[in-house]
Amino acid sequence: METLLEKGEKKLKEWKHQVEELNKQLHFGITETKEEFEEQKKGLGRWLDSLGDQLEDTKHLSREKHLSIKSSLEELRVQVALGKAETEEHSKKQLRNITLGLHNLKQKLSNTYNSTKDSAYDITEEMSNQLEDFHLRFDLFRLRLHLGKAEAEEEWDEKKKELSHKLAVIKAKLNRAEKETEIKWDGFSSEMGTAWQHFKKAF
Repeated sequence: METLLEKGEKKLKEWKHQVEELNKQLHFGITETKEEFEEQKKGLGRWLDSLGDQLEDTKHLSREKHLSIKSSLEELRVQVALGKAETEEHSKKQLRNITLGLHNLKQKLSNTYNSTKDSAYDITEEMSNQLEDFHLRFDLFRLRLHLGKAEAEEEWDEKKKELSHKLAVIKAKLNRAEKETEIKWDGFSSEMGTAWQHFKKAF
């Protein structure tokens, strides 16, 4: 069983990794964005397979909740299993469906862990956090493709600066927290939640 300190340290590492990955994605060109989109589809597909296995092992979920989550999971799995998007319109359609599927699955898990106790809470909270990471990545793909045309390049450059700045603010908070010997975790977690919300709103 992890201590609160260990959980906090693990979460800090996850957030730092997330910032690094999003920052890297932010600086991709259109071709790289499309290639990375296909890679992330594969990664999401693998994660959904492992998620299905975890759900089978979760004893605390009612049959109704289990079937509800499984249904959303299967719908999303179908979307990420689709072949490579050959056209821009095809890419945008896949992205739309994947982000909608991520949102639906996230909502189901959120409703579940808000009404679940014991070990199932930890499992579903971890799942929700991972889904949030995927959701951010696919939203960023969507934004990049939307502003991918030459006439929107200036708008993309401005948006990229704004998002880079917000990621730098998050990174600074994480670096400061790493140096502190004692973090008031509830307060810091809330502060980070607000910082991520500001990043998402910039989309």
